[in-house]
Amino acid sequence: MIIEVKVFSSLCHYIPKSERRLDRHKWDIDEGATVQQVLKMVGLPDDEVRVLLINGRNAKRENVLKEGDVLHVFPPMAGG
Repeated sequence: MIIEVKVFSSLCHYIPKSERRLDRHKWDIDEGATVQQVLKMVGLPDDEVRVLLINGRNAKRENVLKEGDVLHVFPPMAGG
C-alpha cells in the first residue's frame, strides 16, 4: 500500500534511497504496518523522533497505517 512520509528538519539526512521509496514522499509499505515499522524501514533513529502525526493528528508508534495516510515525523524542537 502507498503512504506519504514527510520528514522534517535534522531527520531529512537519514532518509535512504530505497526500492520502497516511490518518490520524494511516497513509500510502498506492507498492509498492517505500524508507525514504528515505517520509522525503522525509512531509517530514522528512535531517539531522534519526537513528534508523530498521521493525517494531521497526534500518533503513537503502535498506530497501524492505512492506504493513503500521511505520516509527519519531527525531531525534538527548540524555540525562542
